[in-house]
Amino acid sequence: MAHPKIEIEGKFEALWKWLSGQPSLKDIDLSVVQARAEVMSLTVHSLEIQKVGSFWLTPAIVLSTEENTACFPLYKIGEDPDWVVNLGHMNRVAALWEKMEWFSPLWVAQDKIGPLLKDVMNCDRESALRQFEYHMSTIYTVGFQAVCIAQLLPKSRILAEFVPLIREAYLGFYSGSRASSIAALIPIFEGAIKRIAGAGNDAQILHEIDKVVDRAIDLAAKLHFDEQWVPSDYRELSYLFSQDERVFIFETFRRWLKSSFFQDTRKYDGLTWLNRHLFAHGMSSKWQDSANFMRLVVAISTLGVIESWHDNSNQVSLFFPVADKDGELLWQQALLRLRLQEILVLHEVNIFHQQGRLVPELPTDDGVMLRAAVLAEDCIKDVVRPLRDAGWSVDMDEPDELAMYALARAKSGEETFTVAFLFSCDSDNELYKELASKADAIVYRGPPYKQGSFAQGINVHVGPAAGWLPPRPQRSPG
Repeated sequence: MAHPKIEIEGKFEALWKWLSGQPSLKDIDLSVVQARAEVMSLTVHSLEIQKVGSFWLTPAIVLSTEENTACFPLYKIGEDPDWVVNLGHMNRVAALWEKMEWFSPLWVAQDKIGPLLKDVMNCDRESALRQFEYHMSTIYTVGFQAVCIAQLLPKSRILAEFVPLIREAYLGFYSGSRASSIAALIPIFEGAIKRIAGAGNDAQILHEIDKVVDRAIDLAAKLHFDEQWVPSDYRELSYLFSQDERVFIFETFRRWLKSSFFQDTRKYDGLTWLNRHLFAHGMSSKWQDSANFMRLVVAISTLGVIESWHDNSNQVSLFFPVADKDGELLWQQALLRLRLQEILVLHEVNIFHQQGRLVPELPTDDGVMLRAAVLAEDCIKDVVRPLRDAGWSVDMDEPDELAMYALARAKSGEETFTVAFLFSCDSDNELYKELASKADAIVYRGPPYKQGSFAQGINVHVGPAAGWLPPRPQRSPG
């Protein structure tokens, strides 16, 4: 004797086969459908046309029986004009995320995502990455990452084991050990995915990614239709990709894993260089870019959600939690380390500056941002204020792209006076020559260091800013 669930679903299948043979379901007489259902020994409690599903809805004939409810879509797949339009839109959105080497994100409001997608729509991939980092750096903040690590990941069946390592990497990153912190997180994905799938170490990772994500999507498909019966084709990824936001997120995450993070080195053509194989085989060091740390923390946390849907456990939530004490304390630890790192770095700058040198670049920090901040602050103090005290009206340019100098442009009536402010005396002679063509005087931070050699052949005034008095305007303005 057939199981009641199997028996009723068999009858729904048979009714769907009959309905599929009708010329059109949009105008079908429901009394005819009811009569056909009763011939199949289905006890009809209600029969009506409704829009069913979550997020984007599917128009369907909804038949309720004592045992279950069945939804028979009015349109064959590909024939619903709303579905076709929405699929085109979602494909375009997916392509934009692929351009940014990312996936449709969890825990980010649409009013934050919309401006980002608009900004990357018509730009090249390099510009798209810059826009991604600009927008997402205000979302994937130090505090956001702390909540991921302290509150989401400990609930994961598999990833909880990695939380101490991830926590240490997080604190290390904000203590200055950026490259090693990024390197610590990259290997987590492969082992975690295989363990979620219940696979052995020899399993092919791309196959295991499909197993894990497919099972998560299967659960999302059931919930999309509130566990009511629908024809199997309408529970497939190909249909729900444009209908269910969860399915869209899970699938774009799969695509990121397969086409970017685990992509074969011969086929990888991305710009983030966040690729497991490039890292493992030492084929590039560009994965050390600092923005990759926030990507990794968020991607690992997203894997925790995928695991929960794979397991049907609901342990790692689709909803981002409010920071609790665990999240706040980890965040405060990171902020403390950032403050200590700032003091340390400024001290290093001063030590190297006394020797007429710049602090050597690190893979994750070329020093430009710090130099720009120091240069701007000292230029205001040592150049702009003295010029104003001498009677000039002064405008200061932003530091150049390498933060090696800034220009202060003084004016009094028709009279002008331009000062170039160098980060250090030991700047290249070519830079001195370039600035001599733009400025009436060149001054620099700190004490002289082989000035005669570096500034050889320069005809304008050159000297330390600390010992320089600006000239007064020859005539008062007005």
